[in-house]
Amino acid sequence: MSDTPPPNEIMTRGDTERSTTSDSTRPGRYYPPTALRDLDFETVFVIFSSLFFFTLFWYFGRVPFFKAHLTEYPPDSSFAPAYGFTYFVISSVVLRMLLPMLCIVFVLKRRLSDFGFSVRGVGRGAWIYGILFLSMLPLVFFAGTQASFVEYYPQCRGLIRNNTITWTHLLIFELVYGILFVSGESFWRGYMVFGTERTLGYYGVLFMVIPYAMSHYEKPFLETIGAFVAGTVLGILALRHRSFWLGVLVHWGVAISMDLMAMFRRGITITGW
Repeated sequence: MSDTPPPNEIMTRGDTERSTTSDSTRPGRYYPPTALRDLDFETVFVIFSSLFFFTLFWYFGRVPFFKAHLTEYPPDSSFAPAYGFTYFVISSVVLRMLLPMLCIVFVLKRRLSDFGFSVRGVGRGAWIYGILFLSMLPLVFFAGTQASFVEYYPQCRGLIRNNTITWTHLLIFELVYGILFVSGESFWRGYMVFGTERTLGYYGVLFMVIPYAMSHYEKPFLETIGAFVAGTVLGILALRHRSFWLGVLVHWGVAISMDLMAMFRRGITITGW
């Protein structure tokens, strides 16, 4: 029989020092947890690049920046009240989807399908997402009873005139809204979750959900609390099913239902084309 201990019992000299000498008796010596020591280039790059891209988006890609610097440039039209939101969506596509996609292909040398962009076999988990969507509807109905919700929604409120909105304006707005969720899910439940999976596994979802929930701080309180739960669930499901696309549909569907609920509560009428 070999006298060599099993691998999990083998300790290097450095490990012995760390196990027998506490930080308090060796000031200035710090040994990071194994998970941190084992972070690879991909994980570190995704962590810092995602925070950098989101910071650019937060300061230069949202409606306040458009109103402060760009309102004089677009032509006047019936969609003018939604120009700021459209700029917000375009910025999201560029900063939260296209730039991460370029990083995946040219820096990390990976396939986009490795980061949740694949649609192959995506229907296998459709029933779970369907249940998730249906479970959100009672919460949307309850939120509709809150004054803060009715004050913030619908998102298309800039296109409402005399308490009415046309089908054309509503449908185009909601389609643009859908593009926002494509870019958002590809960033949160794609780039950040799959980009940290190699070394953090499912714990990478926790890293993602912190800035994701904080990005909701300007929204109603209940929606922000819900973002912690929804972001975590969608992140886990994305990893499990290797795709974020059904998360796009759930997120978009919930957003549309929130707009419709707010319109109903405000008594807004949808008129002709």
